[in-house]
Amino acid sequence: DRFEYPNKLGANPVIVVTYTEAAGLCRSQGKRLCGESEWTFACEGEEATPYATGYVRDSDACVVDQPWKPFAEGALSPRDGERARAELDRLWQGRPSGARPSCRSSQGVYDMTGNVDEWTHTARTEGYASVLKGGYWGPVRARCRPATRAHNEQFVAYQQGFRCCSDVPKE
Repeated sequence: DRFEYPNKLGANPVIVVTYTEAAGLCRSQGKRLCGESEWTFACEGEEATPYATGYVRDSDACVVDQPWKPFAEGALSPRDGERARAELDRLWQGRPSGARPSCRSSQGVYDMTGNVDEWTHTARTEGYASVLKGGYWGPVRARCRPATRAHNEQFVAYQQGFRCCSDVPKE
């Protein structure tokens, strides 16, 4: 998908979703979570640039390097409650998908670095199947290659989203 789920230009990315939930939402559309390697290629392109926008980290092009805000422990539980909604409104620093047209990879995919961290399926044979790529809006690892592998498939946080992938139909 060119945009974060729900893959619509101008829509806010779906956040506060587990890897398992994200995989199910992709399956419901006849797609799947992106594999780590294909996600990385969509971000860095054939030149293997560190950022979707090239060789320089550009906070004007992509939603990165926003100030970190401490979150209230337990405020996101239950996720569909008024307390969680208020906490998410307070923490949110992302933008609608595609809101920054310059944050586009050479492959034509938007918001690969920054905005929201994205669940992908790991390329490794050991450890969790889940891996987060791209970084989110904060002052974090928002680059193409780095990944967060420390969270299991049920982990959820306020800055996590995803995008779906599918194979090119065979003719």
